[in-house]
Amino acid sequence: MLDGDASFPLVFSKPAGGLFPPASTPADLGTGLTVAIGFPGGTPFDAPARSRNYTPQPDQETGDIVSSVFGGARDFLYFLVEELRPALAALYPLDPTRNTLFGFSYGGLFTVHTLLHCPGHFQRYWAASPSLWFSDALMMRRMREDASTRAAERLVITVGKDEQYATHALPAGRQDHLSRRAMVDNITEAAGLIARANPTMKVDLIVAADHDHFDMLLHGVRRAQAMAFTEADSAD
Repeated sequence: MLDGDASFPLVFSKPAGGLFPPASTPADLGTGLTVAIGFPGGTPFDAPARSRNYTPQPDQETGDIVSSVFGGARDFLYFLVEELRPALAALYPLDPTRNTLFGFSYGGLFTVHTLLHCPGHFQRYWAASPSLWFSDALMMRRMREDASTRAAERLVITVGKDEQYATHALPAGRQDHLSRRAMVDNITEAAGLIARANPTMKVDLIVAADHDHFDMLLHGVRRAQAMAFTEADSAD
């Protein structure tokens, strides 16, 4: 679970119905280990650390007006699977065939990038509002060429409808910003590309009405835990 200082406290919030039955609370789930990964300092969102660790190497202007260092996704994945995971395996009896990755925003971008480029490290993925606009839609361009992956069982990819198609009036500059990033259009297309290229993998797209970008973090954390810890899950 990426952005651990923001996401992990929400695991204990009141569960929402919808994607998984309301009974899918921590007490009802199978045995598992939730690993929330934050950054030194404990801030909910460390913008420079997120842009450095969660993004692939850009090949165009990033579109990020806040941060300045990008492209560390490969090194961060190495930390997760080659350093952190063995340390955890020394303490807990982990099942190497039951690993789930949850990420939101830039963390969702990292999740999609890992699914497509290094899928063997996780079997289930939840990408909440992934920043597919990054670097002139780098990941979209790659998926249009080849969205095939291997060794993955499940992808849930989500976006709030208000992230592009707001239900209330916005200042012109804000609406232009949302239109340029095209979150709903990109994520909808990405789900279709991945599903068609991987017919044996279960792919669920959720476009959540009346939800904006940050809503999708809360929307995802409990549902992703249920997906990770149940043997059979659904997208009802």
